[in-house]
Amino acid sequence: MMSLIGKKFKYINEGNAHIVLHVTETNYVIRIIKENGHTTNLDTISNSVNFVNLVMVPLIFGSYNHSHEVITLSSEDIDNLHIELKEIRPKHRQVKSVFSKFAIKAPNLVMITPNSVNYCLELKPKEGYLSETFKKASKCYYCLKQFLKMSENQIEHRSEYCPLDLFSGNKTRMKRALLSLLRNPQNNLKLFKNENIVYNENSDMKDFEDFIKNSLFDSVNMFLDFIIDILLSNGKSNLIVKESPVLSTKKPETCIEGTNLDSKSFLHKLLEVQKLSETLEIDTTEQIIENLEYVPILLNQIKQHNIDLTNERDRKRFLTIVEDKYLALISAVAKDCSIMISYSVAENDNVPCVKLGEQSIFYRVSVTDLEPKAAKTLVKRRKTEQLLLQIFEKKLKT
Repeated sequence: MMSLIGKKFKYINEGNAHIVLHVTETNYVIRIIKENGHTTNLDTISNSVNFVNLVMVPLIFGSYNHSHEVITLSSEDIDNLHIELKEIRPKHRQVKSVFSKFAIKAPNLVMITPNSVNYCLELKPKEGYLSETFKKASKCYYCLKQFLKMSENQIEHRSEYCPLDLFSGNKTRMKRALLSLLRNPQNNLKLFKNENIVYNENSDMKDFEDFIKNSLFDSVNMFLDFIIDILLSNGKSNLIVKESPVLSTKKPETCIEGTNLDSKSFLHKLLEVQKLSETLEIDTTEQIIENLEYVPILLNQIKQHNIDLTNERDRKRFLTIVEDKYLALISAVAKDCSIMISYSVAENDNVPCVKLGEQSIFYRVSVTDLEPKAAKTLVKRRKTEQLLLQIFEKKLKT
């Protein structure tokens, strides 16, 4: 059992399922699990953690880039958390205020070096290829979904961001993608300084320009080149970044897949996992499997066949052994994950370095939001695809 009593912690962020707290003076966070009318099962959490550690992280990185572990909190810890978080949590999040006694201890991905100035860019890149379903429309899933969000009044303006630009491997297109996200982040881009969000969907471009003036870069363009070169690297190498010219390009009417990604790059590996579902025959009209019951089945298969997904040969074997519906669910997780690029000028021998003129910036690439998705995700996706095509066809007629 791990106790939080006597430890100082800082509220970082909160989603539908978790509250993220940084235990100060450490390099880890605690993810408090919010229970929604049911008691969290230890086996379910353990399986979820093992799914992240043994399946998603090695599949994307080809290594055990970072790991999570399950911890148990005392009832006194939970009582204290309720009191201390009451004034901090957003009001709309407090409808879920029952906390599990189980929590997840994970690396603090928004921080790279304790006791120094740390920055982090969080990107939720979404699906980086043109699915067969949408080839007739020549629009990707993300761009089509913008029409749906507009029709449901979820957003005021459609984003110019196209994931196919980001995954193209073409620096001009990648720069256009990042600039589009900065102009209209929605929920796809956040920027942190010392764990505090300094830029998100509630900010405007001037906030970002002011941030750049007071940070490590001479210009917005230099910052974008820095991020792009990291995304195009394998995430483990020292880099020399030189500023490239700003080429203003208008987003085309259609979404175009790129072919310039190096097979060793981090983005290529992520894209390959996303594409796992593309060649699979999944019948979503039948009951696939309830909720998360597939996770222990998948983990048992890995154990029985002695598969280590950091090994290239084992990864290939894994794709032939595992059932299509499980691969499709792994793909669904990769399509909705977040890339975390944390960086600092504080010297750190444990991470690679970017040389920017005379300046050395130490960086780390990680991925979060890798927990397993319920099997009903596949059914929901099929229905959404049909709806997106209907909305797009109506749009063409008007």
